Amino acid sequence: MIYPGLGLGAIVSGARELSDNMIIAGAQRLASLSPALKDPDEALLPDFGDAPSVNFEVAVAVVQKAIDDGTASESVKKLNKDEVRKRVKEIHWEPVYGNYEYDENGEE
Repeated sequence: MIYPGLGLGAIVSGARELSDNMIIAGAQRLASLSPALKDPDEALLPDFGDAPSVNFEVAVAVVQKAIDDGTASESVKKLNKDEVRKRVKEIHWEPVYGNYEYDENGEE
């Protein structure tokens, strides 16, 4: 669940490397989204269907940490929190899959 967000955050931040602090920030954001925090009988990790929004939140945390630590690129260092979210949203990609129906005759 964490890797796509880490990668996206690293790309958006423009940092030369993914620091320990950036990885920790991503992991902490992922942990904060755990369904088990609201109900101890729930899963530790968010549902896989929530992956796009989870990846987005992890990426935002990673970029923000790079800014806070001064390792983000010069253009990204100037962004405020709302602008960081906007930048990640601009780059964030969500796959869209078509619906397929089985044709037992193989004609369509």
